[in-house]
Amino acid sequence: MALAKRDDEKYGQEDQAYFSYYAMLTHQAQMLQDGVRTTAYQTAILSHPDAFADKIVMDVGAGNGILSMFSLQAGARAAFAVEASAMAHCLRNMVQSSKGGPQAPNSWANGRLAVVHSLMEQVTDDTLHEAAKADGVSLPTGEVKVDTLVSECLGVLLVHERMCETFLAARDRFLRPGGSMFPHAGTLVFGLLQDPKLWGEVRARGEWWNAENFYGVNLTPFKEMAYKEAFASPVVGCFTPSSVIGSTVTPTGSYTCDDHALCTYQVDFERITMDELRDFVVPVSWDVDQAVVAHGLGAWFDLSFGKVGDASFGMTTSPFAPATHWAQVRLLFDEPLALNRGQRVVGTLHFAVNDHRSYDIDADIRVPFGDNTVARRTAHWKLDRQTYSWDAM
Repeated sequence: MALAKRDDEKYGQEDQAYFSYYAMLTHQAQMLQDGVRTTAYQTAILSHPDAFADKIVMDVGAGNGILSMFSLQAGARAAFAVEASAMAHCLRNMVQSSKGGPQAPNSWANGRLAVVHSLMEQVTDDTLHEAAKADGVSLPTGEVKVDTLVSECLGVLLVHERMCETFLAARDRFLRPGGSMFPHAGTLVFGLLQDPKLWGEVRARGEWWNAENFYGVNLTPFKEMAYKEAFASPVVGCFTPSSVIGSTVTPTGSYTCDDHALCTYQVDFERITMDELRDFVVPVSWDVDQAVVAHGLGAWFDLSFGKVGDASFGMTTSPFAPATHWAQVRLLFDEPLALNRGQRVVGTLHFAVNDHRSYDIDADIRVPFGDNTVARRTAHWKLDRQTYSWDAM
């Protein structure tokens, strides 16, 4: 197989590193090896023949093309694999290899998979017709509308990388009225977090600068900025369920979490507007059932794919479930919050896009007391400035 060409420089400078990263087969393998993710998508696609059998499908940000292939397994008449990175060249090799007769690798995809090497936002009807012709896919002439969109357009905490915007762009331009989206929604989940060890480690990053004689230099003017930087950096990694305030151990040894301990915010891909995705506020409230110290918030996301049989089907990146490559996020306060049993914590999380393919998150968290006083914590987190820490599960 020929190596993927390095041609991502045709995009803007801010996108070059991003697309070069996703052009690496090493990274693509990491995502494929996430069995929770890959199994959930295949199950969702194969369980909805009404959305795939004899349909035209568009795979948004196709990467290695696995969702396109699942769509063909589900009976799709044709699939457009739209990929901006040089991974598109590897996909074209897959298409070419399928043309070698009945014994060729993936011969069942021959004449059904068209690779579109482009930013989704730059795709046109002509682009799709040219890709279909080049890869031997039969397509009606004229305007192109697809029946179903599939995408694994998701970053850390769902919205990091801002690829959800690309999913919406495909929806608004190419999805026929009444068409399907997989996934059709994502849900952000937030819980209060107790993690004194991690909080101490993050504080130590700032405390290091509290040095009056470092090789004869006083570093303390950096201290305040170092604290702000350390606590503005979300910590990505899997953490133990016991860190979530309100979690309990069941008789079988597994963890559960009461509804009052978690807050959710749904991103409905079928209906949300681009502006609503780029700037939104999450109201939060938690009831505390024990005296505890909160060091910040734990956050993750769930996906919804509709129903399989009579039950809703989805996937979670929760600490209460098997780990995924997305892991979870810890958003730490610069000062812990002491809470008593029976208190309610309320507030807002304001998400706004930034210029680094991510979001800034501004938190205003309050604990009202009976004497009309309020304990308050504010925080500013930059989702693109991630650090990493992995607890044993």
